[in-house]
Amino acid sequence: MKRVNYNGMQMNPSATIVDEAAAEIKDARCKIFAYNSNGKLALATDGSKPLVGIATIEVGVNDITGAESGKINAGDDIDIQIKDIGFVIAGATIAKGDEITSDENGEAKKAAAGDYVIGFALNAVEKGGFVKIQISKYQKAKA
Repeated sequence: MKRVNYNGMQMNPSATIVDEAAAEIKDARCKIFAYNSNGKLALATDGSKPLVGIATIEVGVNDITGAESGKINAGDDIDIQIKDIGFVIAGATIAKGDEITSDENGEAKKAAAGDYVIGFALNAVEKGGFVKIQISKYQKAKA
């Protein structure tokens, strides 16, 4: 057997990736994203397909007035957290330990049977709050 020498890093240790936005998004911060059919990042609209990750809090326009903070234009780069612990805006009441997927607005909701899961909640939160998620992607078993 021939000996092979592998030099350098074999995996990317970064918790984030950067990829292209499929469309304009009014405020992408702390929302859940998936790839569309063209391989571009789109706001996730449910848990029916694999979820890529969570947009970081600093993503998009940094507008001191707040009028356009977090805005993304089609073709812009988006910073997406794909592992470790991150924050997502809750689209519903979330209990600590709930498996989390995306609602129609890219916000967190409790996953149902068959949904793709982005991770599980590390805190309880009401709708509109920030849920801390341990990112762990998989598809929940169907009923």
